[in-house]
Amino acid sequence: MLFRELVKVRYSALFEKIEDTIPLFRTTQWLWFIVAVFYAYGDFISDIIQSNSHMHQFWPFSKYFGTLAFCLYSATFVLTIATMQVGHIKFQLNQLCWTIVVLCLTVGQLKYIMHNIFNGLFWFVFPIMLVVVNDVMAYVAGMTCGRKFIQRNFILFSPNKTWEGFIGGGISTVIVSWYLAAALAEQPWMVCPTNEFRWSPEPLECSPHHIFQKAESIIPAQVFEVFPSHFVKMIPGIIEYCSVEGGNEVTRCISGEPSHSFHHFELILRKVYPIQIHALWLGLFASCVAPFGGFLASAIKRAYAIKDFDSVIPGHGGLTDRFDCQFLMALCTWVHYNTFVRMATVSAPKLVYMYNMLSDEEKRTFIDSIRHTGNQQLLKYRLEDFF
Repeated sequence: MLFRELVKVRYSALFEKIEDTIPLFRTTQWLWFIVAVFYAYGDFISDIIQSNSHMHQFWPFSKYFGTLAFCLYSATFVLTIATMQVGHIKFQLNQLCWTIVVLCLTVGQLKYIMHNIFNGLFWFVFPIMLVVVNDVMAYVAGMTCGRKFIQRNFILFSPNKTWEGFIGGGISTVIVSWYLAAALAEQPWMVCPTNEFRWSPEPLECSPHHIFQKAESIIPAQVFEVFPSHFVKMIPGIIEYCSVEGGNEVTRCISGEPSHSFHHFELILRKVYPIQIHALWLGLFASCVAPFGGFLASAIKRAYAIKDFDSVIPGHGGLTDRFDCQFLMALCTWVHYNTFVRMATVSAPKLVYMYNMLSDEEKRTFIDSIRHTGNQQLLKYRLEDFF
């Protein structure tokens, strides 16, 4: 639906020119869409097959996803070039570029929503709710305080957007992210990952990841170095450490003590979920970067003088206007999860899948390596018990 709405913008504006002179125009656009979906989600399905021991019987077929995607790409590429008409090549190339950009914005980014869902519903629900909170609070802040403090336009092509709305929505989103993450972390059906397809929902049980368990977290001192010291001192619970003159000792600062010189700030968060710290970053991204997806949608509508992308949600811009900020947010969530949260990249079922793909000689080498590693760990545990 999102792809249809975006490509329809130029198709509707230039319908007469396209309909009479360019054959198979819509067909080639939808073929490019099929190629993109097959390539993007074929990779996801292959990963699910590898990570699910009940689906390993399909593994001989999954290796052909890349080949089939390439065949589809080649056929679509040839058809696109073969239908180019003399006198309209420049226009057709512009349309091809537009189609590819739309595919990058929709299929290219939204494919990661599927990964987020299977990593745990938290990684799907939480970023969506952050975008909703930011949208609502930016509207409230803009309506109540817009242009009362900053007269300058925030976005030139979208005069209704104000600095007050952007800043107010951002602050509110970051605050809500802290408490919303804690509330969702208490729900097992939000934090448990899965790698199975089911026709009906079933209860999820798991040992929650450590970021969903309350713990004591120490904020690195380097974080506070980027902020002015007088601002950092206002943070509740912040501790100021000083080095003692003439020694290597570092202790808590005592006001007025001449032998003390500032060393670093330290903040210890007790009985909080580590996911709340991750939530602050996601909330900041949802406030400062994700809204620009909405600004892009506004720019497209202004460029083609339309109010709605389609009639699916009349008066509200269509589906694209509802999901414009979700594109970047889903991608950011996936990158953040794989960079800072996901500790292991190979699950046990996936390891079994990969083992079955080895040759007999490679399997023997693998087993010997596992035995050697196991013996070393066993010896280590015995020495620890002895001492």
